[in-house]
Amino acid sequence: MMTIRGQFKDVIDATVRGLFTTENEEQSTELYYQNLGLNDYEPDVPDEVLSDLSGPGRASLSGEGQEYNTVVKINGYTVTLKLRKYTFKIAFTEEDKHWLAKSASSKRLTEVRDAVSGGVQALNQRINEDACKVFYLGFGTTFLNVGNSEALFGSHTIKGTAGTQKNTFATGTGHLALTGSTAISDALAIMNRFQAHNGIQLLRSRALKLVVGPELEAIAYKIVNSEYGPNNNNLGLQESSNMALSKRGITINVETAPDVPYAYRTYWFLVETNRAKKRAFIAWAWKPRMNSDWEYHNGTEYMVGSTFFGPVVKGWQWAFGSKGDASAS
Repeated sequence: MMTIRGQFKDVIDATVRGLFTTENEEQSTELYYQNLGLNDYEPDVPDEVLSDLSGPGRASLSGEGQEYNTVVKINGYTVTLKLRKYTFKIAFTEEDKHWLAKSASSKRLTEVRDAVSGGVQALNQRINEDACKVFYLGFGTTFLNVGNSEALFGSHTIKGTAGTQKNTFATGTGHLALTGSTAISDALAIMNRFQAHNGIQLLRSRALKLVVGPELEAIAYKIVNSEYGPNNNNLGLQESSNMALSKRGITINVETAPDVPYAYRTYWFLVETNRAKKRAFIAWAWKPRMNSDWEYHNGTEYMVGSTFFGPVVKGWQWAFGSKGDASAS
């Protein structure tokens, strides 16, 4: 519960000539999960099970007069949605409400007009943080998994062939740092080899997002906006720049995830947005809302708000991740 009681003492303090709110400067004023490639989804039941279905497998070579062979579509691994409910309660006394109303007509410069101003930001912050956790906690399964007890970023079993693919760098390469365009082009080459569960390769990546924390934002923009680089004596094109990728029919945009903790500052990710549309979601029972009815008890009024949602991903082929710390992958 967020208690407002006593927090408006400065409003009635004659020595305080200006009272300013900083809520409009805080990150929680914005919801940015869609910028990271996560899409809206509305489940029908709380513990909904999601899966995907591949296209048909390869046709068989047949001779004249031979019986046709059957090809099948393969279900991907199932994943169960886990919704999380976040709530808040704002409580303030009738005295606080009285003096807050008086402040609007006082001589003092007061930006605080409403006791519940910005209350929904408490919910927004949780949504932003959970959206970031999809990425920086995606190397383990404590937060979510993609089915078959697999982490989002790691080694994945192709169901129809029993082969494996990784959406990280090869073990011998390690988690490459985002220090130049080579790391991005190498990651893109790996993404372009991703397969469906029938063992057939997916369409090449076309629309990329480079997702980074605040500390990598400057280098990320430098990479995608620098057309030339010292990778040879003739100062050739940077292979991961906007211009170079556009020649291949690929777009790339930098997206900053502000709520990635400092401890994970070297992590970076690629998202293929076309693939993510059917694989990466924020599932909503309901989006942030505040109760329109106030509760009143013993001179104290209460306003409540809540949101009920859960990140869920089915499949891993939409994303690539690197810890950026040169550790084994």
